[in-house]
Amino acid sequence: MPEKNEFYEVEFIDMTHDGMGVCRIDGFPVFVPKALKGEKGIIKLTKVNTNLGFGRLMEIQHKSPFRKEPICDHYSECGGCNLMHMDYSMQLDFMKYRTAETLRKLGKISTKVNDTVGMINPYYYRNKAVIPFGEENGKMIAGLYKSRSHDIIDMKKCYIIPKITTDIVKFLKNIFIELNIPAYNESLGTGVIRHVIVRNSYKFDDISVTIVTLTPKLPKKDLIIQRLVSRYKRVVSVIHNHNSENTNIVLGKKSKVLFGDDFIRDEINGVLFKVSHRSFYQVNPQQTESLYKKAIEYAELTPNDIVIDAYCGIGTIALSVAKDCKSVLGVEVVKQAISDADENALANNITNAKFKVGKAEEVIKTWSNYDIDVLFVDPPRKGCEPAFLETIAEMKIPRIVYISCNVATLARDLNYLQSQGYEVQEVTPFDMFPQTSHIEVVTKIRYKGQE
Repeated sequence: MPEKNEFYEVEFIDMTHDGMGVCRIDGFPVFVPKALKGEKGIIKLTKVNTNLGFGRLMEIQHKSPFRKEPICDHYSECGGCNLMHMDYSMQLDFMKYRTAETLRKLGKISTKVNDTVGMINPYYYRNKAVIPFGEENGKMIAGLYKSRSHDIIDMKKCYIIPKITTDIVKFLKNIFIELNIPAYNESLGTGVIRHVIVRNSYKFDDISVTIVTLTPKLPKKDLIIQRLVSRYKRVVSVIHNHNSENTNIVLGKKSKVLFGDDFIRDEINGVLFKVSHRSFYQVNPQQTESLYKKAIEYAELTPNDIVIDAYCGIGTIALSVAKDCKSVLGVEVVKQAISDADENALANNITNAKFKVGKAEEVIKTWSNYDIDVLFVDPPRKGCEPAFLETIAEMKIPRIVYISCNVATLARDLNYLQSQGYEVQEVTPFDMFPQTSHIEVVTKIRYKGQE
């Protein structure tokens, strides 16, 4: 058994789902961050469990041709862009490989896995940034959490959020300092400013800013707003959110519009959307357009089709496919999202889309009397509820397009559907979050009947 705190010379033979290098010491598997497959080096064993260990890369003796120098000053501390040391072409190949391996190992799924769809410019792509505020040595800081902690890195620059977002955060931080408005102290439960959330529109100039405070009121709010909107003409919405709870949840229950409206406008594949400060919305709309086009291609829609969009959010998929089918039914558990979906349908003059609040596994049963042709499903990371999958199998919906942000739960769900007479015909991974190991996958599924 290898020993903790000892040094070992190793070769990395594989990579984990989250981008760590895998080596073996006398057959014992060890995972090492920032190491690449094919590299050789010296590691220090930092943790030893029963079946595997973790190490720290101390020296690279043989470097991968796909290794590159991370461009971010915060890379070594932050951990957010955990693949930034990897050439982008290798990032895309890694995602295709991990998708195929996870489906094979966890789901016993053997199917065609296409090349990962990447970005021409894999930087500055996030349309939403949630920036925590805190204090360090009596000084206000704002930026990013250090890896596996709640310690804040005072952000100089971030390469995955728009430059204007970084500018706005720094500008507000300077205003708070000038006006003597303190940051939230998590350990003491004191202070005022907890987070600043900035959302950018992909197709329009709209920017929304949400300021989250521990206190019911935002001190000197009129002066803050006046200076913010006079400097940044693109800011069309300023929201104050009050969160006094000792929680990791960013937004509290109470919000108030301080300037403009409680939404920004955006457009995906020709459909206009109003995105409120609480709404879920894809953080990479540029890639979302490509992903939805692939999902629509996989659905093979006809003008007479009746479609369900499960976990529909603000209706982005439902409204994107409405023009290609007879009718579409959307379900989402978040009430505000359904209100947004209804408004978005109205704004786009779409009359064949109907939305309902509720749990997908419960609502879909009430639609069993419809002759459903296509199901789009885009669940949270935990995947679909068993009751939802059982209902799908009972309804024998002929065409399913499954969009997943977690290949492991996708594999589990596909395994069940495969056992119920469904065939997984094709899979396409998308890099929605370049520089990170997160993968979004679109899957084409067809009902073939029980053997």
